[in-house]
Amino acid sequence: MAMLQIIYTSRATQPLDKQTLRELVADASRRNRDLGVTGVLYCSDDVYLQVLEGDEKAVLVLYSDILRDERHQDIHTVAIRPIDSRDFANWSMGLVDAVSEPIDLGNVLNRDRDRAGIWNHANWQTILNTVRAELEMIEP
Repeated sequence: MAMLQIIYTSRATQPLDKQTLRELVADASRRNRDLGVTGVLYCSDDVYLQVLEGDEKAVLVLYSDILRDERHQDIHTVAIRPIDSRDFANWSMGLVDAVSEPIDLGNVLNRDRDRAGIWNHANWQTILNTVRAELEMIEP
């Protein structure tokens, strides 16, 4: 079974308070568990970074739902890549809404639709490593 990872950023169409965000993540976590999808959601103000990973078909179906979700705007697909192992295997949907060192997504969100080489130039792996390190301090 081929596995896929999709990483994207978006902005919220409306701000979410912490309770609403946690409820949304709990619902997503249940759905993802049923689909065998794992991942993480990082949010800072109205900016979101999400990683989805799992069976290729399940991840693509889930992402197509997200692309149609009216709670998102300015969706930028950062990476769609095959993976051998999951970065967030213990999380049906981990939530990181506070980090020790702020993650600056500003320069990667304002790339004027530059798609070529965005993975390397934007230091996305460093960003994922930072999010993963924050999740390791939280119980799944």
